[in-house]
Amino acid sequence: MNHHLLKCASQESRDNYLRQELGMVKCEVLDKYQLRSNATLYWERYHEHQPVQQFFSQKFARKASPIGMIFQIYKLCYAKVKYFDQNWDNFAPCVYNWQSGLFEETRISDMEFIKHLRTGIILDLRYLAKIQRYEDFVALCNYFEKQQPCTLVKQKE
Repeated sequence: MNHHLLKCASQESRDNYLRQELGMVKCEVLDKYQLRSNATLYWERYHEHQPVQQFFSQKFARKASPIGMIFQIYKLCYAKVKYFDQNWDNFAPCVYNWQSGLFEETRISDMEFIKHLRTGIILDLRYLAKIQRYEDFVALCNYFEKQQPCTLVKQKE
């Protein structure tokens, strides 16, 4: 990748080239959050009456999982990214359907909430961002890990 050419390329050309490196799910994340690349190869969001928000570099987007990209957008720390990446089988991405009043499982790229499958507890990504103390996050993780399913072994008579 010739960085100088990319930095001078048009917005559309640069985005198209950079998106080819990322894969479908990561591109869905970029689309959901309306991110576009800038001349320094960072992904940012532009809203007409707000300052431009810069979220992460192309290098980060290549290396991170889709969950890591979403967590970066919500400004979640690395410990949270690492925990959920390693334990993702215990969780499901969800959105809230205001028409039915229920949380529904969805694709990772549409995720706004995380459902712990064994307990049914729903975590708002904004709530996770508010957990500042490492000890509080460890307590939450420990709670989830204690919720192991009971496995009873039946003996044949």
